[in-house]
Amino acid sequence: MKKLIALAVAALPLAAMADVTLYGNIEASVEGGKSNGYNFDSNTSKLKSGVRIDDTGSYIGFKGNEDLGNGLKAIWQVEQGLNIDGTTGSGSGNGYNNTWATRDSFVGLTGDFGTVRLGRLSTYLNSDMEKFDAWIYGAGVNGSTYNSANLLDGRVNNAVRYDSPNFAGFKFTALYGADEQRAYVGDDRTNKNTWNLGLGYENSGYFVDAGYVGFQDNNAAGDKNANYWRVEGGYNANNLLAVVSYGQSKMYGDNSPYAQLANLAVGGNDEFKTKEAALTVGYTIGAFTPKFTYNRVWDIKQNDNKIADSALNQYVVGVDYALSKRTTTYASYGYVDHKANEVSSEQTFAVGVQHKF
Repeated sequence: MKKLIALAVAALPLAAMADVTLYGNIEASVEGGKSNGYNFDSNTSKLKSGVRIDDTGSYIGFKGNEDLGNGLKAIWQVEQGLNIDGTTGSGSGNGYNNTWATRDSFVGLTGDFGTVRLGRLSTYLNSDMEKFDAWIYGAGVNGSTYNSANLLDGRVNNAVRYDSPNFAGFKFTALYGADEQRAYVGDDRTNKNTWNLGLGYENSGYFVDAGYVGFQDNNAAGDKNANYWRVEGGYNANNLLAVVSYGQSKMYGDNSPYAQLANLAVGGNDEFKTKEAALTVGYTIGAFTPKFTYNRVWDIKQNDNKIADSALNQYVVGVDYALSKRTTTYASYGYVDHKANEVSSEQTFAVGVQHKF
């Protein structure tokens, strides 16, 4: 089979392949400790310890473009998440199912007017923000595990996205994801569209970004809209990274990952509101980049009633070591302090390697 593929590729005209770029990222870690991500001991209903070999976000991609003249280009990309540890789905460190085009995959046009793409696309919060989550991690708590950057940021199916040109450091984006199913709840037809707006500014290393995502008909009854938003700002230049962020979310039922992680009793029409903040500082000294992150989630509100002791504090400390421009090794330790007495604290340690090509 491999020989047949090689012969087929070799038979393609060189001109047809000239604008195709192969790229990717391979990364994995050894991590251990106690975490919700490792599941509970069925005999004791407590957090269980364990050791994992996790793929922490590997992927491979193909992209290209064609010059159409007058400053206009056709662009395309197909990007696929990988699991080099052999584990897929919810049991894996990165959540990928090894289906095709799991990451940003699209066709579009770009020019002086900006860029328009159609396909499976990231929200602005996923593609252009998250600078405070400067970690590589799997199922443990070695990154911003309990922040919306990890829980809610993502990609939208059946989407169209517009990115503006850069206006003296300013940029904005708009995304729409169509609900192609339009399922019925009783006699009413739902419309679970997704909307996303993003705005950013950057100058001399200083930056500020804001993103909003809206989800129509998010509850079980199909008559309530959900949303979340986040603002980030800081400095990323001259070997220094310093970022602060603040965000809020309003989600319903099983669509609220915070409610699930806090082990709350969840009804399909229950409204969950959360507030979060994060601070990250890192500084590069030669090949070393020591980093620190603090994440805070305040008490969750369920139907406007505060859930006592559902708040948490998370701390992550670690260091990256650049073996080359494309290969990095790292070590990190994460600790989560849950206010609830019945929830154990979480702590995991990880060492890993990342190679980009």
